[in-house]
Amino acid sequence: MAVTLALAALPLTGCAEVHESGPAAAAAPFSAGGVAVSVRVESRGNDLRVLADLRPERSGFHVYSLTLPDGGVDGIGIPTRIRAAGALRPTGPATTEARERVLRPEGLGVRLPVYRDGQVTLELPVRRVEGGDRERARVFLTYGACSEREGCLLPVRDRAVTLTLPADD
Repeated sequence: MAVTLALAALPLTGCAEVHESGPAAAAAPFSAGGVAVSVRVESRGNDLRVLADLRPERSGFHVYSLTLPDGGVDGIGIPTRIRAAGALRPTGPATTEARERVLRPEGLGVRLPVYRDGQVTLELPVRRVEGGDRERARVFLTYGACSEREGCLLPVRDRAVTLTLPADD
């Protein structure tokens, strides 16, 4: 059984509060770049995971894929990225179970890998860091959303979310 530590991500300040609750609990989501976002940490046995839910707020818009190259396709698009710092460090690459599709924005002549309609949950395996402030972690999110007919929304780059983790036992 997975135990979830819900960590509230407040916009701009990034302050957080810990609530022990059931699976998939998330508090105080924020919105930026036309995408609703919530961030939490889950503990599965000895494994820790940062989970970030991203959902375009407008119909027909899709979040760019983790597989989109760093420079986009012909300079168009921004790849989705998640990283952790402070009290947490990644132990592997970010993944998602969301299914990809190809987006062909009108008039641009490019094929962009995006995720299908709906919410995308990014999962980043992490570990707690020895020493320093073991209770404060920062998660950085980079993402954007695009539509075939309505263009692309302003991207969000390295949006910081500060999380307060429970003290170690």
